[in-house]
Amino acid sequence: ATRRAGVGRCARTFLGRRCESVEFRRQHRGASGAMAPAAMPGISKGRWTPDAEGRALLETIFQADNFPARPVRLQLAEALKVNQRQIQVWFQNRRQRLKREQEG
Repeated sequence: ATRRAGVGRCARTFLGRRCESVEFRRQHRGASGAMAPAAMPGISKGRWTPDAEGRALLETIFQADNFPARPVRLQLAEALKVNQRQIQVWFQNRRQRLKREQEG
């Protein structure tokens, strides 16, 4: 049986990995036309670490409320130019660090 273009997997490889369907690749292309790192297993984006000014802002908010509401997290994300999820994870990690410090 022959396959139509864009259906199923292709025989070509992309960066040493077998390509997904043409449709999949179209959905996961960035503005430059390259595959987005999140769409390619084994290739990840760099970690976000806040600069000193951003860290000071996050710590100030944490001292006031270590479980900030979503609107606060959205404002922080906008101010620091990152995803809201990254702010949420920062607060999760900070709460864990506080818990470890209190235990030991």
